[in-house]
Amino acid sequence: MDLSFTPGQQAFRQGLRDWLAENLAPGWGGPRFTGPDDEAENARFQIDWERRLYAAGYQGIHWPQAYGGQGLTAVEQLIAAEELGRVSAPEGINTLGKELVGPIVLAVGSEEQKKHYIPRILRLDDIWCQGFSEPDAGSDLAGLRTRAVLDGDHWVVNGQKLWTSFAHHANKCILLARTDPDAPKHKGLTLFLLDMDTPGVTVRPLRQITDRHEFNEVFLEDVRIPAGMHLGAVNEGWHAAVGVLGFERATARLYRQARFQAEFDALLKLLAARPDKASDGWFRQQVGAHAADLNVLRLLNLKTASRIANGKGIGSEASIVKLFWSELHQRIMAFASEVLDEAFANGDPEAERFRFLYLQSRAETIYAGTSEIQRNIIAERMLGLPR
Repeated sequence: MDLSFTPGQQAFRQGLRDWLAENLAPGWGGPRFTGPDDEAENARFQIDWERRLYAAGYQGIHWPQAYGGQGLTAVEQLIAAEELGRVSAPEGINTLGKELVGPIVLAVGSEEQKKHYIPRILRLDDIWCQGFSEPDAGSDLAGLRTRAVLDGDHWVVNGQKLWTSFAHHANKCILLARTDPDAPKHKGLTLFLLDMDTPGVTVRPLRQITDRHEFNEVFLEDVRIPAGMHLGAVNEGWHAAVGVLGFERATARLYRQARFQAEFDALLKLLAARPDKASDGWFRQQVGAHAADLNVLRLLNLKTASRIANGKGIGSEASIVKLFWSELHQRIMAFASEVLDEAFANGDPEAERFRFLYLQSRAETIYAGTSEIQRNIIAERMLGLPR
């Protein structure tokens, strides 16, 4: 694997680095780094940030120019992810549109769908959510019960979705439903494109332990979706859904390594201010282990970008990337609690950033497929072990 970057790619990195220095909010990256506390104000802030990125040419970097993208490669996408992560830039509220829906539309969508949806994602004309998980079908996605029944020129959908990120902001939903109840478990599923203002769609908030409201539950009662509003073929939604999850587990999180590195560097400064801990053998050992793991994660990201740039699929290796970054982040945040000690628990502003990240990281080994599911995939599909 060639780990070097071309002069053009280095110039691209420097250009983005300069743009970020000029456009990030003053003081961004400090203890209060997650945007405004007010939900509505934060949504406006995140949307404005994504639109400014688009206007500057830093959205859809490796998407075809024919659909509004920049027409570069996955390597430039990785570079952008690293630079955005390096400064802990706002993540936006259309991450599902950019990281999941756009790639799967490009992969399995019709030419008409590509021309319509991709530019709208880039401009933030559409904000997307993902209707996959259900109360009794989270890790076992193929066990979902949401039904879609064809009625003339519409599908009538009934069911419930859970953990639907940003559904309260979204005007579109990529929705997986069962269209053939007699087919085997992984068959008879269809991936629909749903307008969230369709009658019968109800969104209810779920408050997280971070005290943020990003998750929702979505109820679908006799929701009518036009017959042609689906991605891929009817009853072949499992293939499309697996594609979505592959993007989510691998390419969608390329910026995590740089973001985690920035968090780790900030934590090391706090550790250095505590000489008794900085000189302690256990703390020094932890620093070395986490630094090595962060380097491994960057190599995994480089490998993923290299495979995509060379026209190769991601496949089951996505599970290795997802498993590694999600568990590593939890380990780093557990280490932060040891470094900060009393400050971590008593509301000290110095520790606010790490308290939030510690709580947020608890979900990371659950969403996009639990760690248990990732280990099953690695064991069965890569190592050839029995189910």
